[in-house]
Amino acid sequence: MTVTLAQIHEDPAILDRAIASQETLEIVSCGELAATLMPRRVSALEQARQEMARRFAAPDWSFTVGIPLTREERNARS
Repeated sequence: MTVTLAQIHEDPAILDRAIASQETLEIVSCGELAATLMPRRVSALEQARQEMARRFAAPDWSFTVGIPLTREERNARS
């Protein structure tokens, strides 16, 4: 899709629509290509990493899988 800077100023949502549809957007100014917006696809792995980073950052986060080990049990595993 190709748009002019004037069109973007009139309708800034053009950028959001291009990103949402994963469409490359060429921005033209004074008849010349000024910029190209190339949305990148977020992989499932990257989404999982972002979600886990968000969860770990929460102040009430706890790892609830299995029974908690004592200090001696943790040290014995190494």
